[in-house]
Amino acid sequence: MTAFLGRDSFAPLDAQQTLHLFDALTWFPTDRADVWQRAADHVGSHATHAPRPAPRDCRAVAARVLAGAAPDATALYRAKYEVMTALYPDDWFTFMNLGYCDDPPVPDRPSGYGDPVWQFAARHYELTAGQIDLAGAEVLDVGSGRGGGTAFIARTHRPRSILGLDHTRAGTAFSRRVHRAPGLAFQCGDAERLPFPDRSFDAVLTVETMHCLADADRFLREVARVLRPGGHLLLADEWPAVDRPLSRVAAAGLGVVAHLDITEGVVRALDRLPERAQELVSRLPEGPEREVYRRFFHQRLCRDSGRNLRSGRFGYLRLHAVKEG
Repeated sequence: MTAFLGRDSFAPLDAQQTLHLFDALTWFPTDRADVWQRAADHVGSHATHAPRPAPRDCRAVAARVLAGAAPDATALYRAKYEVMTALYPDDWFTFMNLGYCDDPPVPDRPSGYGDPVWQFAARHYELTAGQIDLAGAEVLDVGSGRGGGTAFIARTHRPRSILGLDHTRAGTAFSRRVHRAPGLAFQCGDAERLPFPDRSFDAVLTVETMHCLADADRFLREVARVLRPGGHLLLADEWPAVDRPLSRVAAAGLGVVAHLDITEGVVRALDRLPERAQELVSRLPEGPEREVYRRFFHQRLCRDSGRNLRSGRFGYLRLHAVKEG
């Protein structure tokens, strides 16, 4: 894949159209004969600021961004997040998870997360990582994205070290540039082939990563491999309602200690986010940038990402498991 994507990488589409293209490719079966027609229809219906693209243009842009990678879930999500880094380059944009809101909401909790728009996203990280005491631990955060959650845990949970691993070069470069804290580092790498020796970490943290992988079971086996005996998996992710995540975690050799369906708390965060997002977006200069971020918060997060949770097609699980032996 292209190491760093600029907006001219997507011609004749623009960056917003390309992001919707990869949304379509992660949601629709890519082996269908009509996949490019369906993708073009999806882009045309969602990116209404531009003319509807031709199917052949969608196919050409996807081939350029994927750069020869097989179009499985891992490659498609990697491409999507590379595009997002190009589309949302600003340093203040550091969190990407759906967030969690307590009932009733906890005012000003947690602290140290930056702009108020990120309160729910940081709270989500706080509750997931806080399932155990991480003070003095060596932690791996898989799927660190733009690094906001990893840096937040480094500052607030006092691990000896925390390494954010992400599968996009652009996201890793962004995180290294924007975030600084004692013991904090970022590395680009493959979640399904973790580039670390056996028994390297006391805890593996992962927030909204497994649904982006072609082989989530392999990832769980890799987690078990790099954890020290008695080490912890701290996980939060959305799951199809028909999936059985607890048995998959157990099959990897990880004993489930606690699990909780937190779908309602995630939906509460999405319901409350528009007001905070509107306050942030209103501070941005008039022009295309403001519209790009407005669409991210109001359309991608609050509407599109929340739709599957509100419908019951997906649930959201927080889990703590321990490496056996």
